[in-house]
Amino acid sequence: MRDHMVEAGVEPNVTAVIGGSMINTDPPDHTRLRRPVAAALTPRRVQELRHNVVGITRGLLDAMDPDQPVDMVAGLALPLPLMVICELLGVPARDRGMLAGWSSAMMTEVPEQQQPASEAMVGYLAELIENKRVRPDEALLSTLVHAGGEDRLAPEEVLTTAVLMVLAGHETTTAAIGNTLAALLHTDQWSSVAANPDSVPAVVRESLRWDPPTRNIPHYLVREPIDLDGGVTLRPGALVMVNLGSANRDPEAFGPDAHRFLPSRPRTARSHLTFGMGWHRCVGSPLATMETEIAVREVLARWPRARPAVAVDRMRRNPYLVTNGFSEVGVTLAE
Repeated sequence: MRDHMVEAGVEPNVTAVIGGSMINTDPPDHTRLRRPVAAALTPRRVQELRHNVVGITRGLLDAMDPDQPVDMVAGLALPLPLMVICELLGVPARDRGMLAGWSSAMMTEVPEQQQPASEAMVGYLAELIENKRVRPDEALLSTLVHAGGEDRLAPEEVLTTAVLMVLAGHETTTAAIGNTLAALLHTDQWSSVAANPDSVPAVVRESLRWDPPTRNIPHYLVREPIDLDGGVTLRPGALVMVNLGSANRDPEAFGPDAHRFLPSRPRTARSHLTFGMGWHRCVGSPLATMETEIAVREVLARWPRARPAVAVDRMRRNPYLVTNGFSEVGVTLAE
């Protein structure tokens, strides 16, 4: 089906901000836009960030009151990826809270919230980019600004890349952490995984499949008719939204138990589609995976017998079209 489509972008209210970014282009432009970011997010470079991510995680957990119910989204899943991506880009600590608010507002389905948040984020990052141009440093945003040769980006391309990295590096990782912790609570596997920390990578991998942090992938524009089962035909010009939650639970790909959360699922099972595929596979997937694994491992090591503060089916989810996560994951830490 992919051969019959060309990407048409994401939701119109977000396209205005990231319309020219790497997620909405194909090679050769995509290759040029992706290359400098990919160079900063190789598996080796990501592992160099591990010590810092562990330190941030432990600091956030230290601030929690173990005698009171804790919201793991507000206390950990939300601030951790924001702090990491902001440090990577070179965003001053005093401004990170503003970025978090704008990012969350841009993910809502309320235009009255999206538009001012988009304008505020673009304005702030444009000013920060200009500051990096005048006073370069070692952060990624400065690297993008001052890149030369085949890695050189136009000013507007630096801006759209920065906005994309804040949105993708923050919102989706927040959802991945919250979804994984909720999955362990929902399936009564918290204590067993805490007793076997080596299983955390498998837990995170299965969580990314079973309850992906991205609900839908960008629209596509059909170029020629495509006949689907049930007599449905996609006509040229039709916009299509692909639901990852459905694709990741396809019995033909993952077996008759695809609807179940099974961290022991063989790695030989077909890979999930959460991070995309091909040249559009998420460039930040190694970082997002590492952050989620560290967050889960550190929480379980500190509170191996934690339990849900409310029934898991009563935990509130965010009403977003693109991202898929909880607005809160209440946990009782004390035994």
